[in-house]
Amino acid sequence: MNEADTHNTSDDAREELVAYLDGELDPPAVDLVEKRLADDAEYRRELRQLQVAWDMLDELPKPAVCERFTQTTVEMVALSAEKELEEVKEHQQRRRPWIWALAGAGALAIAGASYLASSHWLSRPNQALLRDLPVIEDIDLYKVADSVEFLEQMDRKGLFAEKGLFDEETGNAP
Repeated sequence: MNEADTHNTSDDAREELVAYLDGELDPPAVDLVEKRLADDAEYRRELRQLQVAWDMLDELPKPAVCERFTQTTVEMVALSAEKELEEVKEHQQRRRPWIWALAGAGALAIAGASYLASSHWLSRPNQALLRDLPVIEDIDLYKVADSVEFLEQMDRKGLFAEKGLFDEETGNAP
């Protein structure tokens, strides 16, 4: 082992012992530390040094914190929370017009698509009537005809085309 490995192992052991002294280890880890303490003299020496440091910390005077310090700390936290709340409100207020604009645009798009779909769907029967308009206008004449062959003969002679009731280029009645 080189010196860097020994240093890293020592740091790991120190962290493990500090956690042991603080009571932060779970029971299986405590068992491992205690087994290593029983077997390793260097590990025990490290624990004694840390224990001495812990004991010395207990002898240091406790700092006195005045009521004013607690009050100002709580006020700072309250001001910070208030500022954060204001920022959230501002963010929501800036976003609100965009949300309404997008909702309005979506509603207009849905309304437009609905209009186009219903317009197309509802105009289908009218398209058929418009296509059949020349026949409908002359229905009285067709009732008098004895057969379809008679009507076909009249069409071949051009009798129906002379009326000009239906413009085939545009598909509309004049």
